[in-house]
Amino acid sequence: MTFPRTRTATAVAAVTIAGLALAGCSSSGAPAAQETLDPADPVSITVGTLAAGDYAPLYLAEQEGYFDDEGLDVTIETIAGGAVGVTQVVSGELDFTAGTWTNILLAVSQGLELQVVREGSSAGKEGVNALIALDGSGIESAEDLRGETVSVNTLGSATELQIRDCLASEGLEPGDYDLVEVPFPDTPAAVSQGRVAAGFVPEPFITIGSSQGLSPILYPAVCNEDQSNSTVVNWSTSRQFAEQNPQVVEAFVRAMDKATELAIDDPSSVSSILPTFTTLTPELAEAIVQPNFNREGTPDVENAEFIMGLMVDYGLLDEPLDDVSQYAFSAGG
Repeated sequence: MTFPRTRTATAVAAVTIAGLALAGCSSSGAPAAQETLDPADPVSITVGTLAAGDYAPLYLAEQEGYFDDEGLDVTIETIAGGAVGVTQVVSGELDFTAGTWTNILLAVSQGLELQVVREGSSAGKEGVNALIALDGSGIESAEDLRGETVSVNTLGSATELQIRDCLASEGLEPGDYDLVEVPFPDTPAAVSQGRVAAGFVPEPFITIGSSQGLSPILYPAVCNEDQSNSTVVNWSTSRQFAEQNPQVVEAFVRAMDKATELAIDDPSSVSSILPTFTTLTPELAEAIVQPNFNREGTPDVENAEFIMGLMVDYGLLDEPLDDVSQYAFSAGG
């Protein structure tokens, strides 16, 4: 559903006077006494997301009324990828967006002001994403990609970083293959038509691809120990929005906390909602490997520092950034 949007002034007006004295809080470090928004006078926000399983808690929060309970009127917009989403947040087109630490760190290195408000999902589970290739095409392993073209949804993103790191573990350096951008929903067709030899996709596109003669040749989420221990998806906003609207951020995080707990404790809730925002049929939704959702949503600065190191190693950053913790929304921050 779609709601009219308001900007920062409306968000501030909807917060109680006492709440204006409070700073932002993380999902696990909220103070005992929280100032909340008024559900009778909700604040309109727009959230960017992708049509993939990792983002199911956002749709669950809307469906279950968690946003309504927190005094938020939410419009959900589909974005091409996290790199696009963070620029739309800074420009004011979105208030929150799904993304990754790679998106955030690359953007702040270019002078954009962002903060992660909640972790969404982590790797460490085979089948949550995959590099898929056409059955019978001769592409059956990473080595077969030497001299070939591989797709990710956006360049300069976590997917690029993960694929480069995984292929390096298999003995392929960046010059051994070409990377191009293909949005997740278009990847199965691009692979089937031979426009790329293999494509990176999360669920539900692995399951969709399997019905079209496409099979995984590599599982990036568990391709090496480092990737197995890494976060995948997070939710962020602009620093300006977080500083001017801490109670809105807190409300968004609380709603997402509840929705994520539901997704973890009741996987059938994820299966049921996937057909509402993806092309999955109910039968295919039951068959997918569900994401490894993060019950603990506090922004993971240690993991961000690890990812930053990989970004430097693979040329996405020229040098490390100072004090990564400033890009994590927290109490008093």
